[in-house]
Formats: sequence, C-alpha cells, structure tokens
Amino acid sequence: MNKKNCLILSGGTGGHVIPAISCGNFFIEKGYHCYLFTDQRGKKYTDSFKGQTIIVNSSHFSHNFFGKIKAVILLLLGLFQSIKFIIRIRPSICISFGSYSTFVPLTVLVFFRFFGLTKIFLHEQNSIMGKVNSFFIPFVNKIFLNYKKTIRLKKYYYSNKAIFAGMPMDHNIKLLNRKTEFIKNKKIKILVSGGSQGAISLNKILINLFKKIPKNILDHIQLSVQCPESCIQEINKSLKQLFIDYVLKNFFYNYIQKLYKTDILIARGGAGTVNDVIISQIPTIFVPLPSSSNNHQFYNANYLKQKKAAIIIEQKDLQSEQSLSIIIELISNFKKQINLINNLKEVEILKSNKIIFNNIND
Repeated sequence: MNKKNCLILSGGTGGHVIPAISCGNFFIEKGYHCYLFTDQRGKKYTDSFKGQTIIVNSSHFSHNFFGKIKAVILLLLGLFQSIKFIIRIRPSICISFGSYSTFVPLTVLVFFRFFGLTKIFLHEQNSIMGKVNSFFIPFVNKIFLNYKKTIRLKKYYYSNKAIFAGMPMDHNIKLLNRKTEFIKNKKIKILVSGGSQGAISLNKILINLFKKIPKNILDHIQLSVQCPESCIQEINKSLKQLFIDYVLKNFFYNYIQKLYKTDILIARGGAGTVNDVIISQIPTIFVPLPSSSNNHQFYNANYLKQKKAAIIIEQKDLQSEQSLSIIIELISNFKKQINLINNLKEVEILKSNKIIFNNIND
C-alpha cells in the first residue's frame, strides 16, 4: 500500500467522469498520486485529468446473445487488467463515482480492503442510488452523497456511512453572480443540451417546437445546440429552415462559462447538469430522460423544481401546446427568468472536493 496513491473509478457518461476528474485533480494538488480507471466511453472526457488515465475493458449485458458473449469476454479482460494495475499501483484509497464500468475494479478492491490494503469510498451523484453503489455499499468505508435525501439508501447507511458532500467540480472555476438587468432588444441566448444520452430525441422534438414559435420571437433568439456527431447534418438542415441565429456543436468545452453567457437552458436532468444550473444560476427547463434508471433524472431535476428554481417538462408532454406556451413565456417574460435566478441563488453550493478530502484524511 502506498499512502499517497489514490485510485479514481469512473466511466460511461461525462456525468460520471467529469466530477471524478475534478475530485482527482484536487487530490493531486494536495500531494497525492492519482490514477483514473475508466472505459472507452469515458476516455473522451479525460483530457483535463492531471494524473494517469488507464483504460479498463468493461461492458453491460443489455445485448443479444452474441453481445452477451462479447460482454463476458470484455469483463474477464477487465478483471485481469484491474488486478494487474491495482497490484502495481497499490492505492491506499479508492473513490468510485458509479457506472457499470466500476463494478469489476470494485470487486477486486473489496478483497484488498478485506486484508487492510486499501480503503474504499463511493460517491453517489443522483437522487436515487445507482445499482453498482447499492451493491457495494456494505463493503466500503463511506459514501458521499450529492443529495441529502437519496432514495433507496437504507437508514443504517445514512447513520453509519453517508456524508452529504455535494457534487465535485473544478475548484479553479470562478463563481459569478448572474446579472438580472433588463437590456432592451437584446437577443435571448438559448442552449439546448441533451448531454451524452438522449440528445437526439430531445433535439428533434425541440426543433419541431421551435417551428411553431412566432417569427417575431424567433428572430430575437440566438440558439446553441449540443448535438451528437451522427445527426449534425440532419439537425443543421432543420435549423437552417428556421432562419434563426444558431450554433451547432458536438461538445461545448468550458461548459460553465458557456452557461454564464447564456440566458436560458433546455436540458436533460443528469446530476451534473443540475449542479451546473445551480452554479451558473441559469433559468432552466429540464426535460428528464424518461429511460434513465429508476427515472432518476426526474428526481434530480425535481430537487430544483420544489425550490421554484427550475421548470420541468416531461418528454411525453413536450410536443403539447401547453409546453410550447411554457417555453415562449420563459423566453418572453423577463420577470419569470429573474424569479428562477433569485431562487437558484438561494441554493447552497458545497465545497465538495474539500469535504471529500477532509473526511477521507480524517
């Protein structure tokens, strides 16, 4: 065991990987040597990580018969890779940020913890406990929560293992206070961001809705759309027909800065997005991904709706005239935007990296 070696586990979507990297970079600044285990999907979010990134094979079983055989082979490869690198790194602590890709490394680490060779910590970003974290919580030292009330976390673990820490973010980001001054004839900047899951369906439905917005309002909109590479041409063609000022990108870097420069966000309800909304205090319409596990995106976004700090439109209702009216009202009603901004300013922002670091080192 090397007392200054820290292993970070994450993978899959940016919602899992980005907070993991933020936490890892904080530990590096505090003198730790940090290693990140992630999968091929998570690799594209790792450019800002200051430690060493290691790609570990992983898969889930939601495939056909031959896909399941391939998944078994990948998991076995991931098991051997995990054993090899964990023996080489000999981490004194491990922090896992969820996703199915963390299952195999955590299985190996549980044996290391049994012999007193490492300590294991979990971070649960969603308002509903994820399957991997639920499975491993009996075998870990502590679990850090992003939501005080986390559904499916047993009372015993609340009392003995849970610490409310919030969501890790880049601690070097300068937090700004969103201005609420009215500027006449200013173009309203709207960002549509579906995240790394469910962006295609969200974009297509919203473009059809935008076609119904009166031209005098549409001409005063500057639209930015985050769109998967696979359908950029199709979305670009549709947006050109609207004759509006727009930007179309596969990924927006410096996302928080982008939100600060935007007036309205329409997005999914991933935990990372909810946290970004709180940080940037941006008026937001959440359209939770209906296929998210246990509908956790709805419950994530509902945290802000209950505080009157955001609006939720469920995807099944998104094409309705009522939803169109809600969108038009938020664009046109500056007082409505200010109310959301002021309520967002009341939401506490925790120094998550510091809380996690202090609790682990205590």
